[in-house]
Amino acid sequence: MEETPTAFEGSPTPTRRPTSAAAEEILGGYFPVLDHGFVALVDYMGDDASVERAARVSYGYGTRKVSMTRGLLRYLRRHLHTTPSEMVELCFHCSMPIFVARQWVRHRTACLAEGTDIHFDLPGAEERGRRQLYKLRIEEIWRRFQPTRNATRPDKQGNPFFRRDRVKRMRLRQANENTLALQHTRIVDVYRNGVKPVFRMVLEDGKSIEATADHRFLFAGGWDTLRGATGLRETGGRAVWRQGDYFVQVNGAAEKRPERYRDPTWLQREYRGHKRSLGDLAEACVDRAKLVRVAHFEYVGERDTYDLEVEGPHHNFVANGIVTHNSVNEYSGRYSLMPLLFYNPRREHFALQSGSSNQGRAAGDAGTELYAEAVRRWEAVRSQVAADYGWLAGENVARELARIDLPLSTYTQWYWKIDLHNLLHFLTLRVDEHAQWEIREYGRVIAAMVKRVAPISYEAWIDYQVMGDRLSHGELRALARLVAADEGGVAARPEARLSDAELGGLGLSKREVRELKGKLAPRDVPDFELDTSRMRSPEEVAAEALEAVPRVPERQKR
Repeated sequence: MEETPTAFEGSPTPTRRPTSAAAEEILGGYFPVLDHGFVALVDYMGDDASVERAARVSYGYGTRKVSMTRGLLRYLRRHLHTTPSEMVELCFHCSMPIFVARQWVRHRTACLAEGTDIHFDLPGAEERGRRQLYKLRIEEIWRRFQPTRNATRPDKQGNPFFRRDRVKRMRLRQANENTLALQHTRIVDVYRNGVKPVFRMVLEDGKSIEATADHRFLFAGGWDTLRGATGLRETGGRAVWRQGDYFVQVNGAAEKRPERYRDPTWLQREYRGHKRSLGDLAEACVDRAKLVRVAHFEYVGERDTYDLEVEGPHHNFVANGIVTHNSVNEYSGRYSLMPLLFYNPRREHFALQSGSSNQGRAAGDAGTELYAEAVRRWEAVRSQVAADYGWLAGENVARELARIDLPLSTYTQWYWKIDLHNLLHFLTLRVDEHAQWEIREYGRVIAAMVKRVAPISYEAWIDYQVMGDRLSHGELRALARLVAADEGGVAARPEARLSDAELGGLGLSKREVRELKGKLAPRDVPDFELDTSRMRSPEEVAAEALEAVPRVPERQKR
């Protein structure tokens, strides 16, 4: 059946992409979260029909009834067949306090496989006028970031992060995305993301790298995921992709023979012979990224995966000689002045530490007087750090140093791209009542946006993940003693009852007994919705952030 172009109000041309009218209504609109935060859906690719087409492979738009699509998508979600939902991707612009951001980035999907070499330059060699490559496996970097008191060479104070701090100071290779010149950045953090399906991309020059299909690389047309650029997917244990020529940027070198520009005789001959101007000669002596054609892809199975977070403004690094992206683009306080917006919890969310949980709040607020004193102290600290930040910036101190004492309550922002499967996994954890209240507020807004992009997938997620639950073997044994099931139906067994002690006899711990009772307790079904009357324009949000940037007078650089 021929696909019908769809046009929306304000769109200059029709599109053949699958679209959702409900999603188009909010696209590019900013929804407030907390006191200064926001979430905006800036783009999406695919909808419920895209999930079905990935599962069935053989159907075009409009060839299936909604009821048939709903039945398949619910089956896939119920039985955890999640790969088809990776065909839908959403891109958000988010602003949140830094302490919320650090929780958020634990949910990363675009990953590199274990065994990937991360490329650094040794500073001593550069001082001698040349580059000397130093490689570290990404899993080794992760190990060095873990605290230990048994480091081979601990510092005198027994710093448990001694090895991590050394890696953070190393000069990580990075491509300047404006000029493609190779420069340096530093690692902010490294994340271990678990076992995921991994593909190997092999280039014609012999380089190769193993990554998930949603990891981004710098293709000839710009940043894109392996799946987005090539249609890469796994079918029957094999890698399948759209036929065509694909080129990615790799670690290049100055000229064809980079050793020449370190030869004084060659340099003098090139310049004094007027073959090149000083500007042209300087350009020739800069190592740059270069394009190399992709030869083929291979599916290598499930592997342990990792990802790096690096300093901006260019959020990329060189791995296995290939320019690769980390999965979150965060606002760079090293490149731009930070808007001095700070999170202030409302009194009803200001609580004492829970007595039963090491990472939760006690029920009820902590009292008016304590809250007032906390606010006074917060404001005093923030006033001082804001003044210090403005003074340091005004004295032309490097922005990467001026920012170092800004508190975790400072708002940051980023662009975040994620596929539907991993987004629903993120939301399952972050809309749960046990999650921290602040990140739950972001989860509620994002869930409402998912509802507009893929309503059938959203409905299945609510039924099977949010309102559903997993049962252990011991819990199933307990239920089997209480309920009988046969061909005629399900019925309660006469006089059946299990005490806490009897549940313990089935292998359940005291905590598991409490959790089983919680699973069986009635719960309200959440219905996440957006209040479109609160939607703000990008210009309004940008103006608020600009107003909060410290006013630094123009002064001559020292």
